[in-house]
Amino acid sequence: MKKILYTSTALVAAGLFMTGTASASDKINLQLGGFSKWWVVGAWNSSDYMTAKKASTAAVDVKGDNEVWFGGNTTLDNGLKVGVDIHLEAGGHTDMTTDTIDKSYVYIQGGFGEFIIGTNNNGTALLHVTAPDAAGNWNQGGMMSGNYSLAKPSAVNEMGGGNTTAIQTANNSEALTYVAPTFYGLTVGASYLPHPGLEDTRGVTNLNTVATNASGTVVGGFQEVYGAGALYANTFGGVGVKVSAGAIQGRLDSNSVAAINATWVEQAYGTQLSYAGFTLGGSFRTQRANTTNDVGSASANNGLASLGAVTTQGNGSLGNGRAYDVGLQYATGPYAVSFAYFNSHVVSSIDYATGAHDAVDLYQVSGKYNLGPGVDILASAGYMTYNSADAGLANNNSGWAVMSGLDLTF
Repeated sequence: MKKILYTSTALVAAGLFMTGTASASDKINLQLGGFSKWWVVGAWNSSDYMTAKKASTAAVDVKGDNEVWFGGNTTLDNGLKVGVDIHLEAGGHTDMTTDTIDKSYVYIQGGFGEFIIGTNNNGTALLHVTAPDAAGNWNQGGMMSGNYSLAKPSAVNEMGGGNTTAIQTANNSEALTYVAPTFYGLTVGASYLPHPGLEDTRGVTNLNTVATNASGTVVGGFQEVYGAGALYANTFGGVGVKVSAGAIQGRLDSNSVAAINATWVEQAYGTQLSYAGFTLGGSFRTQRANTTNDVGSASANNGLASLGAVTTQGNGSLGNGRAYDVGLQYATGPYAVSFAYFNSHVVSSIDYATGAHDAVDLYQVSGKYNLGPGVDILASAGYMTYNSADAGLANNNSGWAVMSGLDLTF
């Protein structure tokens, strides 16, 4: 569920984890870190939608998100730091789509910056800035924004990777990522993903074994993604400033029809301003495919399921969409409160020929109170709508959700 997005150069995992450092004469000693978060959630769905689905309008559930991190590093005689980080999912998921190991990678640090090899957030997501949320209950890992509270109709298309402005379409795939040293507040990073597929989607075909055509070209899936991002973070006269920008480009092939060689492009931008405990922030993201071909429904069979909700589109509109969020947070002492709004529009899989879009809207208030080091009480309440281009009762839902939780970090 919650995937942490880093927002500085130490954003690259090694700098944030509680890792042990060994001397050059010792092996790496792994140390533990992680978090345990549990929510009690109450949700009230649209009566029309739930009647169409023959289900109860109201529901109460317990939702958890737990990870144990194993990490350590050693400094070689030549000054290079070499380390490893592994994130173990530690229970709480009830959706049966989460891998046991969430992230696993090694890194090399030096005066040149940092190289990361393995499964981790891509370079654009590592540096992306979004609207603030006091409870850390936002983006694709949030209880509401992650579709863990209200029922999302299957007919509603959302952004690739979920309800977030971070470029998560091909996130946590095996990749090579580079993050440069911060220079006067500016950090840049880039990633190369040879065969992307959402790491937490078990149904995605292994893209290393998909079919090839007569010339030996791979004809299935989301192929060869390149991405780059930048983050500027500084303070001027007590005003904190963060600005981020990033983009990825990949190739779409489908083995259900002739290879289409379409280009998939995403861009994301974000900014935050902070002063005297207040933080105002927002972000924007676009996604599109440069093609006029109808490639068939996205599924594990044709390797395109890694694009999330992208399905059959025509007239060059495959998966075209955009999303934005905006939020305000105030924090003082152990308290923090926030309000944030998210909106997305993605071309409908039902009425794509007319250019119709599906829409997601989320309004959320959150709060946090720190009881002590690593112990926070959390709360969120919000209203969310899923609007399909099709007016059918089973294709649209809206409702409220309230939740309270406890977050332990270690």
